[in-house]
Amino acid sequence: MAFDWYVHGFWLFGAIFFFLGGLFAGNLRWLEGTTEFSFGVSIILTFVFFLIAGMFWISASVNARQEERGYYNNEEV
Repeated sequence: MAFDWYVHGFWLFGAIFFFLGGLFAGNLRWLEGTTEFSFGVSIILTFVFFLIAGMFWISASVNARQEERGYYNNEEV
């Protein structure tokens, strides 16, 4: 199987966004000088990274399933 960006690329981008979300989530702390706004933005940004990772992984799985069925090769099931 060739390296198809609509399957493997989405999987890799999902892993990168999940890594970034985990990196942010692991470093979230309320320290001296932290404002409520900056802490809230960090939480929202972390949540958005996890959502984007999930979106990429769901897209990769749907594309892999369609490729398996032959939709991209103009074949009927």
